[in-house]
Formats: sequence, structure tokens, C-alpha cells
Amino acid sequence: MGYYCFGASKYYIHGVKRILLILHWMNFDTALGAAITSLFIAKYIGSVVPVVATSALFVSVLAIYNFDHLLDAKKIVGIALSARHRFYQRNLKVLSVYQMAILLILLVNCWFLPAIIAKAGIILAVIALIYFLLLFIVLPNRFVFKEVMIAAVFVSGLFLASIVVSSLHTISLPMFLLWLQVFLLALINTLIISWFDYEYDLKEGHTSLAQILGKNNVRQISFILLTILLLIIVFSLLNGDLWQDQAIIACMGMVLMFCLVLSKKVHANEVFRLLVEAIFLIPILRFL
Repeated sequence: MGYYCFGASKYYIHGVKRILLILHWMNFDTALGAAITSLFIAKYIGSVVPVVATSALFVSVLAIYNFDHLLDAKKIVGIALSARHRFYQRNLKVLSVYQMAILLILLVNCWFLPAIIAKAGIILAVIALIYFLLLFIVLPNRFVFKEVMIAAVFVSGLFLASIVVSSLHTISLPMFLLWLQVFLLALINTLIISWFDYEYDLKEGHTSLAQILGKNNVRQISFILLTILLLIIVFSLLNGDLWQDQAIIACMGMVLMFCLVLSKKVHANEVFRLLVEAIFLIPILRFL
């Protein structure tokens, strides 16, 4: 009886781990992290963001990342090397239907958005769309710094609702520094992932900054950006910023540093990738 219970428990744990891994491959953790960080930004600025705006951000991130993975899966010739790409290859039709479903949900969600947030979101979306059209259609081999643009659009989306609904008419120095900090975290995040995926991208034919600049150079750039982040944290504290906010930013940076240092000695497996992609969940500590 005890052996049976142990076996059932082991099977249950394996099933839960598999579900969590699938949710990770489908970027639910990234979308949730974006929503949580946007609420952290709103608290920092002193804005009251409508729930519908936070849900629109969550669904938008799901849609963008899912579409990107679908494109990658279709471009790969043969069986993909990474687990996420293999998952998308095997479930391409189902995930394509899922893409249409989340776009429909996003459309309904946006219908209820305040007009001022919807207009700002459309402007940001048009800018991003123009860039990615240039990236994938017009100049596919020249727009090599897509990591920088992805980080800028991602962070601008996190700040969008908070800034639009705030009573502030100018961008203050603390607000700009916070934007820069979150941008650096997002950029380092993408750089580390491109460093992790260097061999996969090389064999599967994907272009990344790690291939353009070199794997070791991307790692060194990540360290430099983390140092700049630390300097901004110190400056913000000296400038009178709340230590709780800067402690959250510092924790996010420390996780990236940990992954960057330790993964050099230990094979950069899925655990490190999970940690890197989960850093935007850390701001939830500010609400506990």
C-alpha cells in the first residue's frame, strides 16, 4: 500500500512539473511577470491602473511570445534542438488555434480599455510593428540588435498605463531612472538567454546578438550592464528613493548575476533559463 502511494505521489509530482514546464514554454510566467512588474511601476509612480489594462498587458505578452515561437518553429528544418521549439513543432496546429483565441480575447479586452490607454497602446504597437516588419521582411540580415528593441518595447509597455493615467505632466528623474533600470534588466535578460541559446540558435539558423558580437562578448556586456544597474541603484538611494523599491531591483539583478556566473561552471540547463525568465515575478514581494 505504501509503495503504491509513493508511486502515485511520484506520478502526480511528475505531472505537475510537466504542466508547469508547458506553462513556461508558453510564456505564462513571462506574461504574469510583466503584469506584476507593471503594478510595481504603478505603485512606484503613484498611479491607479485599471484592472482591464493589466489584463490587456498580460494577454498581449502571451500573444506576442506565442506568435514569435510559432514563427521560430515553422522556420526550423528538422527536429528542433530546444525543448520549447520541439513543443511548438509537435503542437503547431493547436497552438495556432490558441493564437487566434488569445487575439480574440485581447480584442475583447481592449474594447473595455479607457480611450487614453488604448490610443497610447496603439501608437506603441504601430512603432513595434514597423520595426518588426523591417526586421523580418525588408532587412532581415541587417537589423541585428533586435534584443535592444525588444527590451525597449517590452519596458515601454510595462510603463504605458501607469504614465498615461498618472497626474504627472513631466517625466521626473526618479521615473526615468526606474525606466532605465527595468530596461537594463530586460536587456540583460535577453542577452543571457541569447548566450544560453547560442549553440541552439547557431544550428537552427536563428540570428541573435550572441552570434553577431560573439558569445563571450555578450557575457562581458551583460556584466557591464549589471554594473551600470548597480550604480543607478546607489544613485537612486542617495537621491532619496525608497529602499524597498531599490531592494526589489537589486534582487532582480542578483538573480541575473547568479545565473551568469554559475552557468559558466555548470551547464546552462532549463533551471537557469527558468530563473532568468522569472525575474519579473520578483516585484510581487513589494506587495507582501
